[in-house]
Amino acid sequence: MLSLHIFKEFLLPLFCALLAFSLLFLLNDLFDDASDFGGKSAPALVMLKYFLCKLPVNLPHVIPVSVLLASSFMTVMLAKNNELYAMRSAGLSLALCATPVWLSAALLSLSVWLLSESLVPRCQEAIMHIQQEWLSKKSAVKQGQKLFKYIPGERDWFFGDYRGLGSSGQVVLRQNRPEGGSAWVLTAKSANYAEGEWHFEQGEFFAYENAPAGKQQRLAPQSFERRSLRLPESAETIAEQSKELETLRASEIRNIIKSGLLGSRRAEKQLRVMLWHRWTFPLASLVGALFGFVLTLGHGRSSYMKGFASAVAALVLYFVLAQFFLVLGKNGWLPPFLAGAFFPLIFLAGGLVLLWQRQ
Repeated sequence: MLSLHIFKEFLLPLFCALLAFSLLFLLNDLFDDASDFGGKSAPALVMLKYFLCKLPVNLPHVIPVSVLLASSFMTVMLAKNNELYAMRSAGLSLALCATPVWLSAALLSLSVWLLSESLVPRCQEAIMHIQQEWLSKKSAVKQGQKLFKYIPGERDWFFGDYRGLGSSGQVVLRQNRPEGGSAWVLTAKSANYAEGEWHFEQGEFFAYENAPAGKQQRLAPQSFERRSLRLPESAETIAEQSKELETLRASEIRNIIKSGLLGSRRAEKQLRVMLWHRWTFPLASLVGALFGFVLTLGHGRSSYMKGFASAVAALVLYFVLAQFFLVLGKNGWLPPFLAGAFFPLIFLAGGLVLLWQRQ
């Protein structure tokens, strides 16, 4: 019954904080982005979709802050009613009494991870699509263009009208030689990928041969209505590696690293940093619950307020250091694990140690 009572004291401020911070983040987005739509004649439904998609994107930051505030407020209220003193006098472990809080925080951490792997990437993609269509100064033609380099096979792809997994238009495929220059070039009106093969429609094939003085000579073109090539790079591979990093799931980042198609040690390192960050950043909710509880514990009303301020400062420090080290890792100045996972894990360990000391 005691654990249930503590859980109820935690649940109400949690819901209030989630609602309040979600609205605050939404208002901030409205003030920041609403002016960008001015004069763009964007339909009301497009603007509504844009700002609704912002809500899930903000949740990975809203949830940890809400958990910390709920945990701190719960502790203050229990202390105000002398319930903490009663539990300590009875020889009860405060950490065990607050078990439902830790379970809730762990569940919220899992929820943040699931959001980051499902809804958030789709919402990020929708936001970027709206920005490109209504807010970007690039023309529709330039937005449809896509360049992809398959470094292991020394091939360059250019799509004039890129359609992802669908049929793309105005395709140019260039096969390069290891020593430099082109081996052949294929142009096609359209291309699609099916059953492990690329199928090119209505195009021409140009072969090149080496000429004296190191120059290359293009041979007569071969026209075709349909031509198929079996190549290692699939449509899914090109689509994954053409996405913005914010729209990639952790599983997609891992697949790109495992594919060996990056051809750049620095690019692989950047992706590994992001992968570690995606795996460990959701622990912020558990960190918030721990620090909100243990730092707010004290003796006297003033110490509770100081503890509450310390808990907020600790979570702010957590976010700042995690982002700072993430930037250092992306620039290649830190190993991937240290840049992406060190602070989430060290803050979690610190919170557990403080909980054990102050229970």
